[in-house]
Amino acid sequence: MKAVLVARVSTEDQLDALPAQKYRLQDYAITKGYDYELIEIQESAYKGERDKFKLVIDKLKTFTEPVILVFDKVDRYSRDVSSALVKELETMRKAGKIELHFPSDNLYLDKNAPAVNNMQLNMSLAFSQYYSDSVSDNVKRRLEQKWRDGEWAGKAPIGYGNIDLDKNQKWIEPDPIDSKIVIAMFEWYCTSVESVRTIKVKLEAEYGLIKGVSQVARILSNPFYYGQMEVKGKLYAHKYEKLVSEHIFDTAKQVREGFTLQRYKWGGLPYKYRSLIDCADCGCQITFEMKKKKYLYGHCTQYKGKHNAAYVPEEELTNQFASVFESISISELDYQEASQKINEEQEAIQKGRDLELSKLHAERANYTRRIERIYNDLLSDKISEELYEKKRVEFEKKKENIDRQVRAFELSDNSQFGNISHLLELARDASELFKNGNLEEKRQLIKMTLSNLQLKNRLLRWKLKKPFELMAFCAENRDWQGRQDLNLRHLVLETSALPTELRPYNVDNG
Repeated sequence: MKAVLVARVSTEDQLDALPAQKYRLQDYAITKGYDYELIEIQESAYKGERDKFKLVIDKLKTFTEPVILVFDKVDRYSRDVSSALVKELETMRKAGKIELHFPSDNLYLDKNAPAVNNMQLNMSLAFSQYYSDSVSDNVKRRLEQKWRDGEWAGKAPIGYGNIDLDKNQKWIEPDPIDSKIVIAMFEWYCTSVESVRTIKVKLEAEYGLIKGVSQVARILSNPFYYGQMEVKGKLYAHKYEKLVSEHIFDTAKQVREGFTLQRYKWGGLPYKYRSLIDCADCGCQITFEMKKKKYLYGHCTQYKGKHNAAYVPEEELTNQFASVFESISISELDYQEASQKINEEQEAIQKGRDLELSKLHAERANYTRRIERIYNDLLSDKISEELYEKKRVEFEKKKENIDRQVRAFELSDNSQFGNISHLLELARDASELFKNGNLEEKRQLIKMTLSNLQLKNRLLRWKLKKPFELMAFCAENRDWQGRQDLNLRHLVLETSALPTELRPYNVDNG
């Protein structure tokens, strides 16, 4: 008679038990004189990963004569009473197409199996499921406790790496390269200049990394980078090193929400200023519509009530926007002068960083030598083992603290100067970018530089965002020097401090 022997394990930890299963199954088939076929399966029945088991059932259906299906024990058959595959096999058994044999449990069932055998099978399945459920509950409780303790269970997010401190303790630490890339992504995004799609392109161009738009979005919305683990909608504070501050993460969130377009009846139409401008009279949005299939006008939706809103040609708004960007444009000479100052200050800061790093490395080497000296003192019986251990632990902690400071220096960079240089370059080219850019580039330029955009009658009202208000002031007065050291570090979006001599100048033509 034909027999199909199934040797199954659920995890890699159980692989060692597979040879013994195979031996018992083959010994049983040979003793009974069956013409057998052995199938090995490594997959979890509890997690629903039953693809290979399904193939076994499909194979059984190809036989024209009854087949004996042999498992070593019932728990190798299934630990899920409600499994659709178990129900399918039961149907086949009751139809006389298969017999179920479990040699180690001394249990055999055909279509005429007595009630006691059926009861034994069902009880064994129930106990197997209870065992699996108990294991699952224990795993869940352990995971929840790990999360409460600030420990991540699983693969670390991009930018971090999983390491083994020893055989029983695992840790997560920033990856030397990927962590800097993640930090750069947040810095790019927080400028409001870059969108998720442009960051995707930038990653490939600057780092050779190919990431999908959804991957970039997940990184920028993952709270792990500022110290919180999100598990099933709940946040747990973790104990690993942060890559960005909560302020930067919140800024990225605000930018992300700003990029999300509100849905309107005409939301899919390619209008340059759609959803960017509000009505100064009622606060409703300015919508755009085509007249005579040729002329495009912007006007208040008047959802809150009619107030004789003006219909303004899109071209008229474009001319007003062009004037704004001309106001923040700087000459090539001013750009070169400011860039030179930035480079000089960047070099000075880099020298200071290098000096500080060399001091830290020297201090760490000193503690290493001190540990060696006290070890020699221990061998020479100059100090007790207790004193040695106390001082060793103290010096190791000092070294760990220095290592943290070194990592902080290595992770930090002068990217703020890169942002400033980019903003200066943008100010230099703003007018041309607006004139010649495509629809999306014009929208991004407006969102990056202007706030409180309103339409009053036929005139636009706006305020320049920092630092563009300062750039407009400097462009008007041709004063890019400020104080002696220029102090352009204050142009970083995170800060609002400005040189004393250059008071903020908000352009507000209302």
